[in-house]
Amino acid sequence: MQEREAIRWLQLTYKVPSEPSQKRVWVWRRLQSLGAFALQNSVYLLPFSEEVEKQFSQLAQDIHEMGGEACLFTVFACDLADEQRILQGLIEARHAEYHEVIVQSADFLAGVQGMLVSRERDKQRYAEFACALEKIHVLFRSAKRHDLLGNLTATKRATAAECLILCEQSFRFLLDHDDTRVRHVLELHGELFSADTLMPASSLQGRAEQKRVAGESK
Repeated sequence: MQEREAIRWLQLTYKVPSEPSQKRVWVWRRLQSLGAFALQNSVYLLPFSEEVEKQFSQLAQDIHEMGGEACLFTVFACDLADEQRILQGLIEARHAEYHEVIVQSADFLAGVQGMLVSRERDKQRYAEFACALEKIHVLFRSAKRHDLLGNLTATKRATAAECLILCEQSFRFLLDHDDTRVRHVLELHGELFSADTLMPASSLQGRAEQKRVAGESK
C-alpha cells in the first residue's frame, strides 16, 4: 500500500506590540479572514500554495511595518494523524460556510416556488427577494474570501456557486413574469437541493460510516 505524501504547510509565526491593542486585533481578524488554523497563540497554518504564500507574506510585511516581528516557515507534520485532524478541521469550516449558501438558496427557491403557486406579485415581495438574494451573495463572497484550500474544497464551492446562479436566474425570470422558465429552472436543478445535499457534512459522514459498517456485517 502506497503511503500518502505528506502535505507541505506554510506557517506564520508573529509577535505584535501589546499597545495599541488594535494592531493585535487587526492581525487576528486578517488571519480569520484567510481561514488560517491557529496551531497555538500567534502561530497559524495553511496548506502551502502560491496564493497562501502571497497572503502570508503580505501579512508578515504589514506586521513588520507596525513594529512587530513575523517569520514564515515551510513545515511538514511528523504525525500524520495530527495533520489529518488539522486539515479536516479546515475543510469542515470552509464546507460549513458554503453549506450555508446552499441552505439559504434552498429557502430562496422555496419562496420562488411559493410565489408561483400563490401568484401573489407585489413590490414588497420582490423587494424581499432582492434582499434575500443579496444576503446569499454576501455569504458566498465571504466563504470564498476565507477559502484558500484550492482543490480540497472545489466540489462544495462549485455547488454553492451553482446554487447562487440558480437563484439569480429564477429571480430574473420571476421579474419578467416568465413562470414557465422559472418552473423549468427549478425542475432541471432540483437535485441540488436534495436531502443529501442539504445535510451537514458531519451528518453525511455519519451516514457513510453507517453504510460501511452495515456492509461489513453482511
